[in-house]
Amino acid sequence: MSDLSTSLISSLSGISNALSAASKPSESSSDTSFANILSSAISTAENTNTDSNAATLNLLTGKTDDLSSTLITTQKAAIALDLTVAIRNKAVDAYKEIMNMQV
Repeated sequence: MSDLSTSLISSLSGISNALSAASKPSESSSDTSFANILSSAISTAENTNTDSNAATLNLLTGKTDDLSSTLITTQKAAIALDLTVAIRNKAVDAYKEIMNMQV
């Protein structure tokens, strides 16, 4: 069970690395902008989804018999997608709140 938790956490390490880099002060703000962090999160989710699709295809075509690793990769992709959707929802909510502010 700890291997599963460790692998799920490590699959999202790109996002946490981007967030930790954003919290550290740096000279160039373009490296730690929200757009770069969001782009990094989306690319991590896309890569995880691609890995999941490849593992599923390998299982279905008989190239591998390892069902557990296929299920783990599929769960990683689901978690990455859930995180991406949650970030998008929070960004939309923040935009709506800003647009409703009276000046």
